[in-house]
Amino acid sequence: MTTRIDTGHRIDIASVLAALPAFPQLQGKRVRLRGPRESDADALFALFADPDVMRYWSRPPMTTRGEAEGLITEIDEGFARRTHLNWVVTLRQDDAVIGTCTLFRFEPRHRRAEIGYSLRSDHWGRGLASEAVSLMLEWAFRTLGLHRIEADIDPRNDGSRRLLQRLGFASEGVLRERYFVGDEVSDTELLGLLASDWTARS
Repeated sequence: MTTRIDTGHRIDIASVLAALPAFPQLQGKRVRLRGPRESDADALFALFADPDVMRYWSRPPMTTRGEAEGLITEIDEGFARRTHLNWVVTLRQDDAVIGTCTLFRFEPRHRRAEIGYSLRSDHWGRGLASEAVSLMLEWAFRTLGLHRIEADIDPRNDGSRRLLQRLGFASEGVLRERYFVGDEVSDTELLGLLASDWTARS
């Protein structure tokens, strides 16, 4: 199916990304998204070393604090190259790091990007991940003018699927044996959200 889109007021995604002086800070009622700091290494290590958090991730759990330090470096380098925006999610009340939200694989020509997210397991079930991801989606659609955002999850990850579907994502199929994590190969489920889907929710 082909749909004609009005391009009269299209945002130049690459230019907007290039003009960002720093990570945009996104404020919600309970959480805040900001760029990482060196002092976040312990919290990020605790997050990504948790086997419950990493159960359906595309890499094994972290085993050393140095991996978290390396992640912060990767995040900073990714922002410098504008290849991805990887926010840390903090509680507004005390700035404690409880998760991450990532916007990556920008395709300006097709006005498309992908998202990823994580949340400390002791904060599951409180709607914090939904709030954080919603902040990221609203910024991506409004500021970058994206037309489509994608997410891929392990098909066994029912919690992540429910979160995405509550936000308006539609399941679009399963890609077989796409990721190797250690010696295990797993499928991935692709979900997509259009700007029109997001606007219709409000």
